[in-house]
Amino acid sequence: MARPREFDVDVVTDRALDLFWRDGYERTSLADLEHETGVDRKGLYNTFGSKRGLFIEVLKRYEQRAIGMILAPLESAGAGRPEIAHVFGIIASPKGQLKENRGCLFCLTAQSDVARSPEVADCVQRYLQRLRRGFARTLHHARMAGDLAPHRDPEVLADFLVGTLMGLSAMVRARRPKAQIMHYVETALSTLD
Repeated sequence: MARPREFDVDVVTDRALDLFWRDGYERTSLADLEHETGVDRKGLYNTFGSKRGLFIEVLKRYEQRAIGMILAPLESAGAGRPEIAHVFGIIASPKGQLKENRGCLFCLTAQSDVARSPEVADCVQRYLQRLRRGFARTLHHARMAGDLAPHRDPEVLADFLVGTLMGLSAMVRARRPKAQIMHYVETALSTLD
């Protein structure tokens, strides 16, 4: 008979999320995970299968959080340019909504070696596609409301905004000066004029 688990999987996943987000997948060792979560290797492997398996659970947890913070505003009825600005503001100036100086975990993961793993790539692509659809939908609404010029293509702009958000995440992570980050955001949003 298997021994009952002696730890809360949700708590362990949250602690691992914080560690992976802070240090990145590649720089996080199993010893780091053991220390941060309070669970030994055997417990982590028995529950998650591998470090990568735990990371995939972390990405799923982060996605659930991101839905409320980032995707929900874009997917709300009647979303327009203010919601796009809001999303960029969350990444540029977290104010407790995201960990300061960390950027978007999916955007950062997409730029790392672990994204070569098919399972991780699937998680990242699913999120980025949903983000792109949210931007495109919001831009279509903005165009119908007269807040986006008729000649501007919402689909092309959505691709641009996803790439720009990825760049913004890297700038935030690199601790670029706040003024530089805000100029970057203002310039990105001005492309919608």
